[in-house]
Amino acid sequence: MHSGPSEVAQLAYDRVAGEYDDLWTPQMVGPNARLTHDLALRRGDRVADLACGTGVVTLEMGRLVHPGEVTGVDYSEGMLATARERAAADGLRARWVHARAEDFVARAAPESFDVVSMRFALSYLDWLTVLPRLGRMLRPGGRVGLLTSLTSSLPQLEELYNRFRKSPEPVWKLFKHTKLSLPETWRIFRRLREMFGEPQFIRVPSNTEEVAERLGAGGLVATGQWTETIRMWFGSGAQAVTWMSASGCAAHGALDTLEPRAFDFLMSLFAAGMEGFRERDGVPLDLVVGGVIARRG
Repeated sequence: MHSGPSEVAQLAYDRVAGEYDDLWTPQMVGPNARLTHDLALRRGDRVADLACGTGVVTLEMGRLVHPGEVTGVDYSEGMLATARERAAADGLRARWVHARAEDFVARAAPESFDVVSMRFALSYLDWLTVLPRLGRMLRPGGRVGLLTSLTSSLPQLEELYNRFRKSPEPVWKLFKHTKLSLPETWRIFRRLREMFGEPQFIRVPSNTEEVAERLGAGGLVATGQWTETIRMWFGSGAQAVTWMSASGCAAHGALDTLEPRAFDFLMSLFAAGMEGFRERDGVPLDLVVGGVIARRG
């Protein structure tokens, strides 16, 4: 990997900030609403929303806790710029902080928040270390709400990845993609093999119990856990793959270093592969989301 997880997130989300609310936010309306409800926000609460993105949920929580304070934290300046514009347009007040979630957690004063929200950030940080540190941020009775994709998410992509990794099929398709240029085929193949030879670039929890256990190491007690599968439908495999790339859902630091021809080949390879999952309603893509609520005694 050519850049760390936080840098991957920054590059990916700076790139998609302008269209993020069309690509990702509508898919997560249900899980976000459930988590916000289960946090039992109260007027006057002080809230930290880590990895706040474009501020849609941050400002919703701000409305619920007004006149309490809400702080949105994100490492993408593009996302924060959109969040600031949204707050100004709605006439809402919020504090916006440009920082990695893990750095904000490390610097936060003890017992400085009533609520900490973290949604879809675990794939970009060392969550095994960060989650136990959230407890010290909370006042007695404070709550943490966390949403994350799980390892069972995007099973169609995983199936294709494993198939292509163990098959000569991509080499032959790459050969045709380079117009039968053996030197270029070999050069691109070696580059792709070097970057994607082993599937160790995605690190999210396998289940909500893992999340609850790490929060428990910081003195928090899980009061609610749930898992939901969200099936999205696309008109073609190409649309599904474009969504995964454009939404940042399948971000990988190495993708930004690929030459255009190699990147186009990967997109076409997986687009064709996704067609193999076609059903009557189109090409499906499954997101498996876990939610956890934990409380400090």
